[in-house]
Amino acid sequence: MKLKDIGEFGFIKRIAPLGSIRPEGVVKGIGDDCAVVGLDGGSNYLLITTDLLVERVHFMRDWGPPEVLGEKALAVNLSDIAACGGNPRDAFISLAIPQDVDVEWLEGFYAGMTRLARVYQVNLLGGDTTNSKTDLVINVAVTGLVAKEELLLRNTARAGDVIALTGPTGLSAAGCSTLVNSLDLPVQIAQPLIQSHLKPRPHIKEGRFLAASHACTAAIDVSDGLSSDLAHLCRDSDLGALLYEKDIPVGEALIQAAHIAGSDPMDWVLNGGEDYVLLVALKAEMSEIVRRKAIENGLDLIVIGKFVPGRKIQIVKSRGGTEDVEPKGWDHFR
Repeated sequence: MKLKDIGEFGFIKRIAPLGSIRPEGVVKGIGDDCAVVGLDGGSNYLLITTDLLVERVHFMRDWGPPEVLGEKALAVNLSDIAACGGNPRDAFISLAIPQDVDVEWLEGFYAGMTRLARVYQVNLLGGDTTNSKTDLVINVAVTGLVAKEELLLRNTARAGDVIALTGPTGLSAAGCSTLVNSLDLPVQIAQPLIQSHLKPRPHIKEGRFLAASHACTAAIDVSDGLSSDLAHLCRDSDLGALLYEKDIPVGEALIQAAHIAGSDPMDWVLNGGEDYVLLVALKAEMSEIVRRKAIENGLDLIVIGKFVPGRKIQIVKSRGGTEDVEPKGWDHFR
C-alpha cells in the first residue's frame, strides 16, 4: 500500500491510536488543529501545534524576500492556535538548510519571523538546525493557552448551528496560481492575491472573540480548503452541511483572475486552501448578535450555511437547485 492510496488523512487515522501511551492529562490528541493538554490545577489548557513547510512543495524561495517566508512560517502555526480560541505563547523553529542558503538570507528569515512574533507577543525560544542535501525545510512548533471553558474543537458542532467564515476564501489559491503559472494579470489584481498567499494573517483576534462569546461551538482554520476543512468539521461532529452559494463571498479580483486564467472562481473559493481564515459553527440563536458584535469590533463574520443531520455536504446554487460538494482541497499524498 502506498500513501497515495489512503491520502494524508487516511494515514493520520491509522497512526492516531498509536500515540496514546499515557492518556491522563491529554484532552485532545491527534486530529485537531492543536493537541490540548491539561495543566495540573490550572484554569487553562496548554495548546501545542506544529507545521512543516518544504521548498518546492509549499513555497519557492524566489517568490519573495526571506522576511516574508519567515512571517508565513510562524503565521500558519499561529492560525492553529486561533482555531482553538487560544493565545499563542512560545515558538520553536527547526531548519534543514541546503548549502546555497547564505547567512544573510537566514538572518532575513528570522527578522521576518520576529516581526510577526512581536505583534502577538510570541517568544522564539529555540529549535534545531541541520544540513539538507536538496531543499530548505522549515518546521515550527508553537504553544498557546486557552481557558478551559473557551476551548474550541472540531467535534462539537451541532445540527442547526450556523456555518460562518472570518474572511473570504480562494484568494491565496489564486495568488499561488498567479505565481506558479506566471499569469499575466493587471498589477492591481495580482498583488492582493499574491500577498494573500505569501503573507497570510493569523486570525488570533477573531478566535479569541469567538471563544469568549460562548456562541461558537466548533472551529477549524481553512488551510486545506473550505470544502475539505468543512468536511473535517462534519466528519468529527457526525453532521452534514448545507451551504448557500449566494452568501459565499467571491471578490471581483478573484473573478477577473479566474477569467484570465480560464478557471472557475468557485473552485478556488471551495477548494483552494491556505487562506487561514476560521471556519466556525455558531449557535443559531446567538449568531446574529455575535455577528453584529464582530462588526462593531472591526471583524468579519460571514454566514454561509448551516449544519444539518446526516453526513452529506450540499450547496444551494444561486441559479436554483442543490449540488453535492465533494472535498477537493489539499491532500499531500494524493
